[in-house]
Amino acid sequence: PLEPKPTYPAMDWKLTGMTKESQLREFLIARRLQRGMSLVAVTPKTHLLGDAEGTVSNGLAAQRNYTPVPERSDGKRSVTLGMPSIVREQLFAPEAPYPVGPLMETALIHHNAARYKAAVETYLQALNTWHSMIVEATDATKRAEAMQRTMSSSSKKKADDSGAETPSSPLSPRREDNELGMQDEIDDVQLLFFFISLGGVYESAGLDELALACYTEGRIVGDIVKGAEQALAYSAMGNVLFHLGQHTVALSFFQAALKIRETALGERHMDTGLLYNNIGSCFDLLNRVTEATESYGKACDVFQFEYGLTHPRTATVMRNLARIKQRRFDFHVSFAPRHPTPCPAKLLGGDKKKGKKGKK
Repeated sequence: PLEPKPTYPAMDWKLTGMTKESQLREFLIARRLQRGMSLVAVTPKTHLLGDAEGTVSNGLAAQRNYTPVPERSDGKRSVTLGMPSIVREQLFAPEAPYPVGPLMETALIHHNAARYKAAVETYLQALNTWHSMIVEATDATKRAEAMQRTMSSSSKKKADDSGAETPSSPLSPRREDNELGMQDEIDDVQLLFFFISLGGVYESAGLDELALACYTEGRIVGDIVKGAEQALAYSAMGNVLFHLGQHTVALSFFQAALKIRETALGERHMDTGLLYNNIGSCFDLLNRVTEATESYGKACDVFQFEYGLTHPRTATVMRNLARIKQRRFDFHVSFAPRHPTPCPAKLLGGDKKKGKKGKK
């Protein structure tokens, strides 16, 4: 459902060229409808807790079986436990020329001041300004190259007529002086930033469906990037699904993001520790206490190493860890039935040779 089909007209639409929030909303809804009303691709029954999941065998005799155990008989969480806290992603804007950078800062100010429509339209204005600057720089580079070819051909013709050497053209274009001329359009990393930023605005406004639509578009772009940035959309989608109460589906997205970051950044990076905490929060709400304790412990170790003990993120993880330690673990130890072991014939004395009795 996340793979665009060429027969859908909305699949050819691009984010650039839109100036109003209503146009963006129409863009997101149309692409969502033409994907079959599916925002989240989940393989049936693969993200649920199976019979063999969470089973650890310690040798042949003992097994530690993990089973979700609710705190109350009706399966609901106790009010005194409270809710675990997830940690949001840190999104850094890519390097942008003037006036794109100030426009993105203005959009962030609108976002923090709860002026969500102004934030969306300012982000779209920054994207369109950046795209127009890239197009103008590319056209200028092409015109300079055409002028150089014209001058070089005319000078070569004059040199052939006079028999002198061809002088070098002083107007040869230098691409390294103009970084915007090196690309024809907004690249995938820049487009991913705008999709994640727009999704964050919609999420703050309480429009979770539109936020998921933005994050889904970012996930498609991020899969092309193939790097640490690829995990951004997965983590953002997990955040929305966590707040929607879809903790099992959110866990699958957090685990997908964790796999990407462990490969790209390693286990001790602060962004990887963020996912450890969020995975622990999902385990906590799914009553998988032992796995939640392990994930919180990993996140606490990473944050204490990277941020120190006084950072707010470290305090959040330590609070989650202290809360989960008040719950009982969800495992029991069982022993496999013992089977009789056949006694070797050597011990029974069957192979012993009888000697002749005689005098010594």
